[in-house]
Amino acid sequence: MRAVVREMPERWLDERSRLGLDRFDEVWEGVLYAPPAPGREHQRIGTELVAFLKPLLNRRGIELQYETEVHRPGSAGQDYRIPDLVFFREDQPGLTLTERGLEGGPLAVFEILSQGDETYEKLGFYAALGIREVIVLVPDTRQLEIFRLAGSKYLAVSADPTGAVHAASIDVRFSTVPGPPPRARIDCGGDAHEI
Repeated sequence: MRAVVREMPERWLDERSRLGLDRFDEVWEGVLYAPPAPGREHQRIGTELVAFLKPLLNRRGIELQYETEVHRPGSAGQDYRIPDLVFFREDQPGLTLTERGLEGGPLAVFEILSQGDETYEKLGFYAALGIREVIVLVPDTRQLEIFRLAGSKYLAVSADPTGAVHAASIDVRFSTVPGPPPRARIDCGGDAHEI
């Protein structure tokens, strides 16, 4: 169900915070977005991605965090998104680690599509922060898309002859293995995993 509340009463915000209901909330240029929590399959995919990729990327100095706020610098909490996964280096220029997440653009973000979500509407925000790549997974088909920053806009990355798309910022390849059921294949540092 879609709902619009012109002004959110402070008591509602306090209650959402107290009950932990604001965990997935985003603020888009001062407007509160309160999407439903990710479903079971969405969470399963995200958890498997973290379990496989985190140790491999950490060896290369790349951090991976799940459901982390990414804030526009200087927005004082009034403009941020929460991608499913965030990839960054702790010493990355222009990036500040905060209690709630990151301020500035990480190397890459990963979005797992949910029904009715607004992943593609986030691309302008991510581009403005200079995030090099946005990786998108469609859970039902396990299709993967990578959008690479070119100037101020993203361009879709073409698959190589094997059907894999390469996230150059983190040096990970993603492909779809036909089903049934179809699976997403992740290749990183000589290791592979299918979800």
